[in-house]
Amino acid sequence: MDKLENKEIEELSKYRFAFSKHRSDLSVEMEELLEAETLQRFLFMVQEKLNGPLHAAGSLFIKRYAFLAALVLYAMTVFDKALNANIYNISLEIDDNDPFWMPRFYFKSQEIKKAPEDRKTWRDLVLTSLFQNNISKLIQIISKEAKISKATLWENIAVYIFWMYETLLAESKHENIHEKMKEDFVYCVLQADGRLFGEYSKNPLAKYYGPKTYCKQDNQYIRKRKTCCLFYLTNKESGRCSTCPKDGQF
Repeated sequence: MDKLENKEIEELSKYRFAFSKHRSDLSVEMEELLEAETLQRFLFMVQEKLNGPLHAAGSLFIKRYAFLAALVLYAMTVFDKALNANIYNISLEIDDNDPFWMPRFYFKSQEIKKAPEDRKTWRDLVLTSLFQNNISKLIQIISKEAKISKATLWENIAVYIFWMYETLLAESKHENIHEKMKEDFVYCVLQADGRLFGEYSKNPLAKYYGPKTYCKQDNQYIRKRKTCCLFYLTNKESGRCSTCPKDGQF
């Protein structure tokens, strides 16, 4: 049985890979959140942590959950290894004392499938496991129970995928690896069939990828969002994010 190497696990920890399970009120088996009653209880606890309305809690939970997408796609592209990202294989581990309640992801089965020489079919299986069998299911029920648009939730996922791949591409020094990263990035966010993401006719990530605009406040180029993540409702002192489409600073 193939598994991740210790050095790979260590590297994935920066994307919040959990080494073990953690006992806390917020830690939960992800499959349990597919039940409306359990999800409501969980989101109410998130509300208390954030001190914001339910729809903001749903949005910001998905922003944190987006690290799972970065983790799985990083393993796919950098290690050529596929983790089982099915929602039934993952538990969310959260330290109650963490003021930012940043989750870690524990994989019950850590068995991996190595990429064959022809990665295309294998890559589709990775995306299906991650999106169709996990993220799409979660977005669907959170959208319904927290009364928030799926568009906002999908963009929350998309921005972390963009960040992960663009960081990798900027740091990559080897041409062969760089090309593989670029190919996986373009395929995932633009070319992959919508059916890999759930009941979609088009790739739900594609519409959020666009050019960056210079931001005076941060003195850098930033990709402006198309939807508001609602962070400002939980952090009124800081105002809106620099990428917020409702902010006029660009």
